[in-house]
Amino acid sequence: MKTILRVSLIGIISLIFIGGFFSLSKFSPKGGAIEQQQGRVNQDQPIKIKFGMWEAKTDIKFWTEKVRDYSKIKPNVTVEVETIPDNSGQYLKVRLAANDLPDIFYLKPDDLITYKAVLLPLDGLAAAKNNKYPARLDHSILGLPLVSFSEYVYYHPSIFQEVGVEIPQTMDEFMNVMMKIKAHGKYIPIAIGGKDNWTFYPFTEFGPPLLSKDENYLSSIAQTKRPFGKGSPFEKAAVMIKKIAENELAGPEALNIGVDQATQLFQSNEAAMLALGQWYLRDHLSKMKDDKDLDAFTLPWRETTSERLQAITMPDQYMAINKNSKNTEEVKAFLEWVFSRDVYQVYINYSQNSSTVVNIESFLPFFNNVQENHPFEPFMYLEIDEKFEKVKNAIQFDEKKAAQEIFSGAEVSDIQEKLNDDWERAVQALK
Repeated sequence: MKTILRVSLIGIISLIFIGGFFSLSKFSPKGGAIEQQQGRVNQDQPIKIKFGMWEAKTDIKFWTEKVRDYSKIKPNVTVEVETIPDNSGQYLKVRLAANDLPDIFYLKPDDLITYKAVLLPLDGLAAAKNNKYPARLDHSILGLPLVSFSEYVYYHPSIFQEVGVEIPQTMDEFMNVMMKIKAHGKYIPIAIGGKDNWTFYPFTEFGPPLLSKDENYLSSIAQTKRPFGKGSPFEKAAVMIKKIAENELAGPEALNIGVDQATQLFQSNEAAMLALGQWYLRDHLSKMKDDKDLDAFTLPWRETTSERLQAITMPDQYMAINKNSKNTEEVKAFLEWVFSRDVYQVYINYSQNSSTVVNIESFLPFFNNVQENHPFEPFMYLEIDEKFEKVKNAIQFDEKKAAQEIFSGAEVSDIQEKLNDDWERAVQALK
């Protein structure tokens, strides 16, 4: 009887002790059993990540399908691909003002400066350490470019052969080739979707740096009071645009069509040439199914063949994280996944852009052939310069809009004079 009573008392004391332990654990500041169990529950809570991007020629399709693989790895995480309707930053600026940015999103190089106050530093991530061109602002890495690419003039060899022209080696030769194609009477020399002013970027945005032979062109003109004057790189590029417009070398309706219609003209062999970046090839292949009767060369921004033949080469589609995201750790994990070898290798081959990741190279048979047959040197375009952006924003300078105005009939000299006056005031005000 005593034995039974002793056992019962021990059992009761044990239960009291265990109950007290769990009770203390629940309220322990260090977190006990119940808190740990609650932590595991939180890790399984549904999480949604918004991944914002513009349509970089089938990127929307690729990532919409690819992010499903991420949900297999992390079943509680859903990644929603959100379309940003423009890549000029206007849509995101509205979202920025409303504190409603996506969790992770694409940015153009120059927009990193605009958004830097709300971007999460990426230092320490494996993806940042392995990226060739990380965007470092205010001593922190704030963006990782997904791609790099060069600029080309795509053309149909069959049309060149029919007309009897060869790949131009200088600016004058380029103009002569277009004039001969027009005189032939059957084809539009070069398709330009002038209704979308950004399609002028190969001319007035990328022409001046190449003509200046200065990879720090933006930084240089940010220090110059009147950089758009007589004989300037800008003037030379603007004069080319003026000649193309006056001679209808982009067809009589160039200002009434957008980029999609321009690419259709090229793809249907109604236009002989199309000036766009490396990224265009994916769109061409998706529409035409192959690259038959397609070749490319770099737009020859030089006056004599004794000068170096170079093409703008630049990183783009910077991946940035909204530091106000409710799930920054999960977003960082997703970014690491995007740049992981198994995922990134598939993407970069698919996009036909060049890799930005160390030890991962893209498979580019078309562009390798172009480089072999029509070689050029890369011109690394450094598009991130804070002072340039301040001056540019102060006068609302847009080289593509200026080109559209010239194409519409404005005089180059008038555009130059206004730009110089505005630029000088802005440079002096920011000293």
